[in-house]
Amino acid sequence: MQKPRAGHYALNLAAWRAEIGVAIALVALVAVFSATAQNFLSVENFVTLLQQTSVIAIIAVGMTMVIVTGEIDLSVGAQVGLAGTLFAVFTVQAGIPIALSALIVLAFAALVGMFTGVLRVVWGIPTFITTLGLLSALRGMAFYVSDGLTIGPMPRFLETVWYGELFGLPFPVWIMAVVIAIGWIVLSSMPFGRHLYAIGGDAETARRYGVKVGRLRITVMVIVQVLAALGGMMLVGRLNAGSPTVGELMELDVIAAVIVGGTVLSGGKGRIIGTVLGVFFVAVLRNGLVLNGIDPVIFLIAQGLVIILAVWWSMLRK
Repeated sequence: MQKPRAGHYALNLAAWRAEIGVAIALVALVAVFSATAQNFLSVENFVTLLQQTSVIAIIAVGMTMVIVTGEIDLSVGAQVGLAGTLFAVFTVQAGIPIALSALIVLAFAALVGMFTGVLRVVWGIPTFITTLGLLSALRGMAFYVSDGLTIGPMPRFLETVWYGELFGLPFPVWIMAVVIAIGWIVLSSMPFGRHLYAIGGDAETARRYGVKVGRLRITVMVIVQVLAALGGMMLVGRLNAGSPTVGELMELDVIAAVIVGGTVLSGGKGRIIGTVLGVFFVAVLRNGLVLNGIDPVIFLIAQGLVIILAVWWSMLRK
């Protein structure tokens, strides 16, 4: 049996250098906060961190697919707020069964994603512009349908969606794990994922080779909106109510996690594993600063700087 050459290992390490870099930074961050923040290095804190990060991680899986194709969605935070508000309005005020309310909310989110994708494919309107407009429009819709009020309380069953446990882990952690696993399989092992990378690398070349560029662009916009709606309904279980203010600035957390994880904004590069590392890097940064009693505003400053540094580093690598 022929032994792999040393250069082969070097090539593999080079291909994973973004993820390796994030992993090293994450370990360093954990080490710093373990030494400076009381109760940081505890099972209870890490379980809570996983639970609180679950919605961002779920949306980040869809956002990775979007950015891999060279697109972006700035409206996911607003969709989180609108989905939760609509879910509460349908369930509490309209008396619609929970399952049917959830299906309606997911269908509406899919239509929003399809709208964005069609504008991109048919009329060439950049998703950056469309979703920037939707960020305001969806948030406004959430305030309109709720009259700016918190809608609740919800049926007690929904509390188990957030607070229920399986084998000692909260349900949101299991939902997150399933979405991450599916996203990883799709991007790494299926033709759908390979086509997304081809579109992000060179859409015209991909089209010449028979890739349905337009259809896939619409599909990924639908996926990220549906995942944002799922996250919004999960947060209804946490709050026992729907609120139009939920999800504000969440798009920054999601996009920061994806970019920090090594996904290149110009498209064609990125992995779910890197996104997961990026999600936990951002979450640990926030958690550690809070436990150290540092003003939350400092986290926004740090998050912005991390995004800038991650984009700068990705440009250097490219």
